[in-house]
Amino acid sequence: MTKDSPRIELRGKLDSLNAQIIMFQTDSQSQEFVADLEEVKAVVNRLQRCEACGKIFAEGFTLRGIDSEELYQRSHNPAEYYGLSHILPHYEMGRESAMLNLLRTLVRETELCAVKVFGHEDPLRICHILNRLSSAVYTLIYEYLPEGYNKVISFGRKE
Repeated sequence: MTKDSPRIELRGKLDSLNAQIIMFQTDSQSQEFVADLEEVKAVVNRLQRCEACGKIFAEGFTLRGIDSEELYQRSHNPAEYYGLSHILPHYEMGRESAMLNLLRTLVRETELCAVKVFGHEDPLRICHILNRLSSAVYTLIYEYLPEGYNKVISFGRKE
């Protein structure tokens, strides 16, 4: 495999994702935040093993005891689960939520890279798991929002 292979690029994205998680962990004073990121990192580590060994990421994952499919539902219906519509990222969201927002974007970039490698018929389910991981990280943002955070996306709807 040559260094300009899309597969090598994906491995680099997964490495960068893992490194960024560790940086966020070292930058936090919250043990809960560190533990949540450790769960996210465990998923990234499994993705790295599956990609390197050519093994299927057979089952989903959990975060805070919630399975990846429910996390996906929560990310699409946050008002139902968190009492707040889709958030508008803003500096007032607090440091942990801002870190998680950045992490979510990095997971999404990694997913797009994986799609280039595997296409939409991903036999290892790496693209699917990255999609669910992005949703999972999005739900974590709500857990760390400061009390009273009210910056939401209205999508131009009239209430």
